[in-house]
Amino acid sequence: MFDELIFTGGTPAKDDAYVGGGACLPTDLAWPCSPDGVPLTHLMAFPGRWFSGALIDRNYWVSVFVPYQPGEVAHYRKLRAIDGRSQAVVMGYVRAGSERDEAAQPISDRGTVRLEVNCDADDDENLASKLDGVDAWLQSPVSVGAGCRRVSIYGGDLDRALTEHKGVLSDGMGYLFLDESFSERTGAGIGRFFLQLG
Repeated sequence: MFDELIFTGGTPAKDDAYVGGGACLPTDLAWPCSPDGVPLTHLMAFPGRWFSGALIDRNYWVSVFVPYQPGEVAHYRKLRAIDGRSQAVVMGYVRAGSERDEAAQPISDRGTVRLEVNCDADDDENLASKLDGVDAWLQSPVSVGAGCRRVSIYGGDLDRALTEHKGVLSDGMGYLFLDESFSERTGAGIGRFFLQLG
């Protein structure tokens, strides 16, 4: 049994995890940029309560920002784990009342992500999109020191929600890692995100 992530093209409710669109970053947090200064694309946002019981009553969110160019594949290389890092940025924040989207290449689609209990067995060959559960790697295991993998996302599942931007993760697996103390901090650097291609 495991908690599976279900991606749909439906419009997310205010408290739903979602992919695409902008992020409700507070104005005191700068929009993240690539190492060469290009504003990154908001890929997905998760309510912090998914990851910590301490955040159930707080409006804390986690967003993943990635380098992205529609119709190109160069960003796949930028999302690989190299010395425990990639060019993705993971941010934690107390959600603001309005959404911003300062990406150089925004994802105009917006889809919902919900959790559903899957009664199938979970093991290291289960490449379903999931919250926590057993690590299942397409390539060698990723080790980033502090923190652990909290979300796995199969690119084909993501495509169901982003019909106008298919292939953001190709047919690979995206892995979100969060630091153990992420819930005590805001801004960038609370975790890391990587892509593995088969």
